[in-house]
Amino acid sequence: MRGAQRGKGEAVPPGVRRAPPVPTTSIYSRSDGIVAWQCSVNEPGPLAENVGLHASHVGMGMNPLAMLVIADRLAQPPGAWRPFDASGNRRWFFDTARV
Repeated sequence: MRGAQRGKGEAVPPGVRRAPPVPTTSIYSRSDGIVAWQCSVNEPGPLAENVGLHASHVGMGMNPLAMLVIADRLAQPPGAWRPFDASGNRRWFFDTARV
């Protein structure tokens, strides 16, 4: 239902909130201002993760932290997916805790 709006309490079709069966990283911001961050996260699993950072909705596409996560994801060899490493000094910039 492209372009259709849902009212409060309307059910989301099955499978829409489920991560695809491929390695998936959701980059979200609690300060987005347009999209509720809760709608942007996946249920964590063996091939799904969520990485939070500080960004506006429009600024996400130009945010250096978002670019770092995307570059890290794309640099992984096929078949060797691993979660984003937000340890060390990165822990100050990224939220990878289970949401």
